[in-house]
Amino acid sequence: MVNESVEMLSLWLHGRRLGWLAGYRGGRNVLVFDDDWRLDESRATLSLSLMPSAPHSQRLLQSPWIRRQRLHPWLSNLLPEGALREWLAAELKVHPDNEFPLLAALGHDLPGALEVAAVTPDEMPAWVLAHRRSVSPEPRQVAVGRGFSLAGGADEVFHA
Repeated sequence: MVNESVEMLSLWLHGRRLGWLAGYRGGRNVLVFDDDWRLDESRATLSLSLMPSAPHSQRLLQSPWIRRQRLHPWLSNLLPEGALREWLAAELKVHPDNEFPLLAALGHDLPGALEVAAVTPDEMPAWVLAHRRSVSPEPRQVAVGRGFSLAGGADEVFHA
């Protein structure tokens, strides 16, 4: 079994945890929804396609959302694009397509009501990491920044 470091963020919507996002060193990102949030018929709306009354919403929320480098489009669309993304990636010394560190850096000021918080290695729920059968996760502390996000097509060049 291969060891791979993993960092984790908890995702909060209107002050309520909706799930966890695990970011592996190899670039895999896995979003797992909290059962208490997922099964609550009166939960806050995350997306119209995921409302409790929407067809297939429970099936969509039951399985982990797994992506490589980029996050699921629902999270990816909260991040800046163009020159602002390039600048942020350069500041963090990561590739612009490596979206986990971008989300962590901007997690306290994303568009909408979503916030992210760091999960310490000893707080990581083992069941969130259980989907990786060929990898033994090595938990690491993620640093959540105090940046802000201007989501969307910010392709203009910013001058200091």
